[in-house]
Amino acid sequence: MPSAKPLWLLLGAGLLAAVGALFGSPWATGVGVVVLLGGLAIHPAVTDPAVPRSARLLLQGGLLLFTLAVVVKIWGWAASPFGDTPPSASELIALVTDPARQRMQFLRQLTVASCLILACACVGVAIGRLPREQLRQFGRAAPILGVLTLATVVFIVLPPTGLAALLGSFTNVAVMALLVLGGYAWIVGRSVRRHGTASIAAVGATVLAAVAWLAVDDAWRSRPESRDSDAFYQTGVSVSVAVETGPDVEAAVAVAVLLLGAALAVLACARLSKVDSETP
Repeated sequence: MPSAKPLWLLLGAGLLAAVGALFGSPWATGVGVVVLLGGLAIHPAVTDPAVPRSARLLLQGGLLLFTLAVVVKIWGWAASPFGDTPPSASELIALVTDPARQRMQFLRQLTVASCLILACACVGVAIGRLPREQLRQFGRAAPILGVLTLATVVFIVLPPTGLAALLGSFTNVAVMALLVLGGYAWIVGRSVRRHGTASIAAVGATVLAAVAWLAVDDAWRSRPESRDSDAFYQTGVSVSVAVETGPDVEAAVAVAVLLLGAALAVLACARLSKVDSETP
């Protein structure tokens, strides 16, 4: 029976990364992400000799690109000119309307999106090279789980304040979250019993695709534009400074979703790839 120590190490690293993102600590987030994704790259399930070398290299290359995407993303946190002091509305407006800062932000977001797309491509090629029977099971599980996973990810990444405004209160948000996640877990469990590990791979691949799509959307919205005379935009920045205080729940959720998707997709693909080698 394999040791549970690697699993606890990965869980601890993921928790560190999420908590670091929650409180805006680039170093805690970076260490957690590097340890978790690096641990996945050398996990016995991935480095098992029964896993084809091509699949192993594709999965490890994808993990490297995921790590690079997060490092580039959090580099912007560490490079903030305000440090740990919250900026005023006028300071933030001056920063976001600065052309040099806009170009730098756009290049950073573009790099993050490119790394995530390439990483997803690595995972996609690894899935496409699965044994025929495993690939057939993946194809049967992917349509339903893909749609449900995408809808669940969208629900999770929505801002809590927006959900509270829509549903009436944070209590209603919590109840709805339990119902959505509970129902989703039940459906995934049934799919796993029917299609096996291929269902886990479908969930992980869909989560990663959703994260990459959100990164592309962020890059598109961060393209350089003149904001000096945009009163509506500047008012929105002022309101965000006044309203958004406390822990950054959205950043923590985004990091947790990315790490969860990477872990599910990589470990499931490694196990499915190994089946061919173990089959007489």
